[in-house]
Amino acid sequence: MLLDILKAILIGIMASLPIGPVSLLVMQKTFCYGRKAGFAAGIGSAVVDTMYALASLYAFLFFQTIFDAHGSRIMIVGGVLIVAVGFSMLLRKPVSVPKESGISGAKAVQYAFQAAGCALANPGALFYMFTLVALFRLDIGSSQCPLWSIVLAAFAGTLLWWFSFAYTADKLRANFKVKTLDCISRIAGAAVIVFGLVLVVRGITIL
Repeated sequence: MLLDILKAILIGIMASLPIGPVSLLVMQKTFCYGRKAGFAAGIGSAVVDTMYALASLYAFLFFQTIFDAHGSRIMIVGGVLIVAVGFSMLLRKPVSVPKESGISGAKAVQYAFQAAGCALANPGALFYMFTLVALFRLDIGSSQCPLWSIVLAAFAGTLLWWFSFAYTADKLRANFKVKTLDCISRIAGAAVIVFGLVLVVRGITIL
């Protein structure tokens, strides 16, 4: 039981490791507004990763059918969404470099939804999660752990990664001036736009 829980936590961490639009979004929010803003964005991604973990355990074939049938459309719509998020990052400048950044509940929810949207826009993340589940041989049918405990453990793993990521980025930003943070924010926004455009092009090519 304990081994399955530890495996699920590790799966949650590894699911969040690949550098992509969500990582850039979390980094940009942290550099501009502090670790609370970055962690809020990370929570949105963690929720999506947990949904994918659940899908991988019980309903992978169902989701695979959907993506096989509508994968190109999902890529195109998701790519446009990511491009929009990238432009919002590109055009917004850091307002200050406070020691501790306070954000409103509405802003935290906004950042979480932005990250969740970026994560959902990448269908490949579901297959990556399925690969991790298969690699660690998490078979809910033979596991002594109930499903909810494995899902919560995976969620805890993703939260642990995003908290560590936002905390580290928050510590690093203290060494940067506002102009430097503005440059990093623009670069991150431009990179997210490129991610989105690549996704749109891939979707168009397989129509």
